[in-house]
Amino acid sequence: MEYDVDLDALQGFIDESNDSLQGIEADFIVLEDDPGNAEIINRIFRPIHSLKGNSGFFGLTNINKFSHRLENLLDACRKGEIIINKKIIDILLKGVEYLQAMLDRAQKNPAEVAFLNEEKDFLAQVEAVQPIAATGSIQSVITLEHLLHEFLNLGQNIQSHPLIPGLLDQIEKANIDLQTIIAAKKQKETKSAFSPDSQYFLGDRDFSSQLAQFGLVLNFLNERKPAGKELLLAFAQALTQVSEALQGNETIADELGELFSMRNFLDDALMMASDEYNTLCRNLLNSVIGCFEARSKSGTARLGEILMEQQLVSKTQISAALSQQKKIGELLIEQGAIRENDLKKALEIQNKRALDAHLNENKNNEQTKTIRIDQARLDNFADSVGGLYISLDSLNFLKKQMETTLGNFKLNTKLDGVIHSLDEQLEKLHSNIMSIRRVPVKSLFQRFPKVVRQLSTSLCKEVRFTISGEETVIDKDLLEKIENPLVHILRNSLDHGLEAPDERKKAGKPEQGCLTLHARADENNVYIIIEDDGQGINPRKMKEVAIKKGFMTAEELQRLSDRELINLIFRPGFSSVEKISEVSGRGVGMDVVMSGLKECNGAIQLDSTVGKGTTVSLTVPLTKTLVTKDAMLAESGKEIYAIPSDEITTVIETENIIPLLAENSCIAYDGAILRLIELNTFFYPKASSSLTETTKKKVVVVCKPYGVCLLVDGIQSHQKIVAKEFGKGYQKLKKIDGIRGYTIMGNDDIVLIADIKEIAEHAL
Repeated sequence: MEYDVDLDALQGFIDESNDSLQGIEADFIVLEDDPGNAEIINRIFRPIHSLKGNSGFFGLTNINKFSHRLENLLDACRKGEIIINKKIIDILLKGVEYLQAMLDRAQKNPAEVAFLNEEKDFLAQVEAVQPIAATGSIQSVITLEHLLHEFLNLGQNIQSHPLIPGLLDQIEKANIDLQTIIAAKKQKETKSAFSPDSQYFLGDRDFSSQLAQFGLVLNFLNERKPAGKELLLAFAQALTQVSEALQGNETIADELGELFSMRNFLDDALMMASDEYNTLCRNLLNSVIGCFEARSKSGTARLGEILMEQQLVSKTQISAALSQQKKIGELLIEQGAIRENDLKKALEIQNKRALDAHLNENKNNEQTKTIRIDQARLDNFADSVGGLYISLDSLNFLKKQMETTLGNFKLNTKLDGVIHSLDEQLEKLHSNIMSIRRVPVKSLFQRFPKVVRQLSTSLCKEVRFTISGEETVIDKDLLEKIENPLVHILRNSLDHGLEAPDERKKAGKPEQGCLTLHARADENNVYIIIEDDGQGINPRKMKEVAIKKGFMTAEELQRLSDRELINLIFRPGFSSVEKISEVSGRGVGMDVVMSGLKECNGAIQLDSTVGKGTTVSLTVPLTKTLVTKDAMLAESGKEIYAIPSDEITTVIETENIIPLLAENSCIAYDGAILRLIELNTFFYPKASSSLTETTKKKVVVVCKPYGVCLLVDGIQSHQKIVAKEFGKGYQKLKKIDGIRGYTIMGNDDIVLIADIKEIAEHAL
């Protein structure tokens, strides 16, 4: 049989489900430390519940049934029927893994809905920890609905099981009785327009607290009891505020006037018992309430909240009752705070709200709707915006030619205004397209607590893992590229950075190690720092390994600082670990981490102190596609190079500096000695050097953070450029040291973009 499903809709469902499941993995780890946190439990419950409902729409019965079982377990945790401990967390985390695997299978073949054997075994584990459901409550009705739904999904025939038809017959009889009671009640009383489960608004203003007083008056009218003085005062104040808000509404003016005159009799027992007065007041109150927009609340109020809402007890009495062991209702009756009938009424309200919350659950759990855009389309859009920047530069180029040939001042002024306006609009368009591509690093970071938890357990190490800066945003494509490097670094920190508990104890450290992951950003880059308080890396040992493996000579190593020695770890094949772990090896594969970061123009720096710990710092560009930069166009030899402005400290004419050393290869600037590199001879080593000749007409570009200065022939201009990467057919250009890409100018010239960091590293 052909499986008919909207594949685009299915893909959207799978993507959203995977995102939501990844989003709650970190919550499980937090929940293990704070098992009573109801907010986290609800945050985990919602995506599982949504997955259960939405999977049924696509006919994914395995996901539907599986998520249903997990939902029941979470619901029991939410109600306090199950104590949350490590075993429960392990089961829930394993369940999420199975759901992710099922989603992967559904993506390949939506018709494959059978359970795997290990999934069946897992469901048996889930059922083994489930509590026995309570009986005789509204929850019993809700549970019955779930069970019948699952029973029918299994293809069972209701009529073939005598238990179910008999039960349904009893329910039908009860339904008929309830319908009779409800009909009689509706005839006897006018229905109240006020609901404590709703919020009431007039435009953007919230009048829920005022209309709550109307609701209390309606309760007293329904019971034909006189209201107290406190309620009379509160109602009078609420009526005044409501009347002021409805001023100008002619349709309700008469009703408001009558309410003002009738409010004084609400404490009169004879008037409240009068059918005429009672009915008229209720109708007037309902008419006024009907002028406001009712918006439903989410969740179910607790019994104590309902009793306070009915003005039967105070908050102090509730707090005193909660401090004792008995149920709150029983204690309040014993203390004389409420009557038994008051408790029954409050319990009825609680049951009603529980049922309402269940029936409205799907509506309350609706998530913000989004449109998923194929990344290739987004990249094409970004490229088009880049083309607009180039066209704008071409317009500037033509304007300059017009100034030279025509000399029409008015026309040039108008053209300047048009170009300026286009530039502003293009800036906005560029900003918007970049914001669409950027996502918070939280989507990646939230996967790591689970990784750290599993590894620390397998390594028998105690770790306190903390994450910060999750709101930092980065290009989605770059975020995916840094996942593997980050996982590798975290594994190394756990395996070879942090010591075992007994080793830490001997070293005078807490048995529990600390591992932190932090992200921050500036205008251009995202900085990710991984820090541990482990044993650190010994520079002396790194020197021994380098000599032993023939990486460098003793003389070469002697000139390196401790930081440079530690960073030898990123050399291919370099490892300081004598015994390689199955999990990782500090240094094993770290060159792969480095190469992975270079793919996205990132960088890595490692700092370590023996006995205190290691810090790994990653620097990644904020975005990849459509990178616009302010740049300086410098002429050197016969070429023009674009140097990013954010890497330039200052520009100095050579006649204003004093070269150092006999070869004039260094200059002094701002308390530092900087190497002087001639840009032309860096790229064309066979070209004649100008460093030993007169340099009076040349310019020095100071790049202090990299410890170098660039000697160029002159500066052409400062302008915005669109940085592009070398595509297919130009792969060899990627291997040129000191070049990070290119840009196209307004006159169609192609200009190479200088990479100052690489120039500093590779210059002789």
